[in-house]
Formats: sequence, C-alpha cells, structure tokens
Amino acid sequence: MFDVQFANKEYLYLLLMIPVLAVGFLYYSHRRRKALKAIGNLKTLKALSPENSTARPILRMVLALVALSLLIVAVARPRVGSQLKETTSEGNEIMILLDISNSMRATDMYPNRLENTKNAISNLVRKLSTDRVGLIIFAGSAFVQVPMTTDLKATDIFIQSVTCDMISEQGTALGAALNLAVKSFNFDDNLSKAIILVSDGENHEPTPDPIQIAKDCNAKGIAVHTIGVGDVRGVPIPIREASKDFIKDRAGNIVISKLDETTLQKIAQAGGGIYVKASNSNSGLSTVYSEISKMKKGEIVQFAEYDEKFVLPAVLSLIFFVAACFVLKRKNRWIRRTGIFEQSQSNL
Repeated sequence: MFDVQFANKEYLYLLLMIPVLAVGFLYYSHRRRKALKAIGNLKTLKALSPENSTARPILRMVLALVALSLLIVAVARPRVGSQLKETTSEGNEIMILLDISNSMRATDMYPNRLENTKNAISNLVRKLSTDRVGLIIFAGSAFVQVPMTTDLKATDIFIQSVTCDMISEQGTALGAALNLAVKSFNFDDNLSKAIILVSDGENHEPTPDPIQIAKDCNAKGIAVHTIGVGDVRGVPIPIREASKDFIKDRAGNIVISKLDETTLQKIAQAGGGIYVKASNSNSGLSTVYSEISKMKKGEIVQFAEYDEKFVLPAVLSLIFFVAACFVLKRKNRWIRRTGIFEQSQSNL
C-alpha cells in the first residue's frame, strides 16, 4: 500500500468550496429555469432557440469543478512513501530570540528597529547553512515561531512575516523568552548550542530573572549572546508603522524607549556570550556569527525525503480547465449540420 501524505495539507480544506459552488450553480440554474417559465412555455422557447443547450453549461461546470479540485490537491503537494536521506552535515543548534514589543517600532534605526533587525537576521540565517536554527518571538509573553529546523528557506520566510502585532500581550519578557529557548533545545544530541537574544533590553517582567536563566544556560553549555537595538538616548514610539502619532502613557506623556545596554550586557556575561550594540551600518550579527563559528560542531542527520506526486494532478487540472473552456453554452453549428446526433437519435 502507498503511504500518501500531503506537505501542505491545510490547503485541502479548500475542497469544501466544491460542493458549495455546485449547490450555487444548481440554485442559479433553478432560478433561471423559473424565470424562463414566467416568460412562456419551455418547449416553445427551446424551439425558438434551437442552438441553446441545457447540457453544455452543466458539463462545463463539472469540468471546471474537477479541474479546481485537482488544482487544490496539487497545491497540497501529495507525496508517496519516504526514504531516509543518509547525508550528514556538521553544525550547531542556534535559537534566535526576537523582541517584537511595541518599542521595536521606534525609528532610531532605519526604517525601524524591527525591520532593520529582521533583514540582519535573514542575512545571518543564510550563513548558518549547515546548522539547525529556530526562532522565538516575544513581547509580554513568548512563543516558538519556528522550531529547530534545517529548512532555513522556510525559516527566512517566517522571519520576514514577523510583525509587532503578532503578540497582543505587550511588555518585554526577556526571562520568559530565554526560558522557552532552553526548553526548545534537544540535549540528547552532541550539538553545541547557542542563543542569540535581539532586543532593546527594556525588561518589564522581573520574573523569571533573565540573568539567572542565562547563568543556568551557561551551566548547561548553552552560550547566550545579546544584541542591543536602539538608541541609549531614547526616542518616541509610533503607534503604527510610518505614523506621526506616538504612544502615550496614562498621564498623556509620550513614551520614550531607550536601549538598556546594562541589562543585555549582564545577560551576555552570565550566559558566557558577548554583547554587541547594533547600528544602521552594523547589525552586530556578523560579530556574533564569528563567535558561533568557533563552537565545536556536531553531526546533523538530514530529514526524510519524499517522492513528490503533485505534477500529475496539476497536469490533469490544466487539461480539465482547457476542456471546460472549449465547451460553449450554445450548440456547435457545424456539428448540428452534420446531423450526427439526429442520426443517432433516429436509430434509437
């Protein structure tokens, strides 16, 4: 038996549209027939318009629905069986912690702190071609955006999709982000591990203590590097991107966001890593990458490889779409003149 799986199985939910479209077409046909009855006798109307066909629209709709169904299956990427790819590479496990609190909207970096940082992280991920990389985003709480993976192209896509609106609970919980990163590592392998914390350092959640967690990371062999983004002098925070309105506190004063280098330096020191201040010309990630490159690399076994089968439904979908395009609403005059169907009916 074939073990059929779908790489993008969430797209299969689109198949629910097919019966809805079919019901919609039947309802439209019913309303049209009812409207024609109101005009006059159906047999008389058919005699007056011999080229009109009732079967052809139905056939065209069926062909179109089959084509759409096959296209959805193709997009869901069916694949059969699996074979373990025995190739290995040397690398490490690196978890990137990205601050997406409202303060990352500040424009003391171009175009703002978050967008500047995202581009820099993408450049770093491209360099980590043989490593396993994960991404945690955090504000008042933290969650894993990308689990540890060797699929760095997918990781880059998720990085570029990150916005400050992805977490409703505002604040900056450095300790929660570090704690979640520790839980995301696999300690059963022989890979060296590192955390890269990118933030403006304004910690609004005293517990869990990020410095203590960094010490625990160091004790477990996890290096914690920190990168500070923003200006130590402080800048106002736009309410949204490119907005001239700024976030205010309860007293009506404009909130100023400052880079807290002291906290980030203490976390890096406790975690056995380095602290780097980012700027428009230097993201600091190149310096951190140099440190990570010095780590002892372990052996990473590659993922399972599947036999992709999306081509067949894609080709069949195209064939059915083309066939639907050639089915006209009216009967073909040339075929009617040949009398093929009339002869067939007379022989019955």
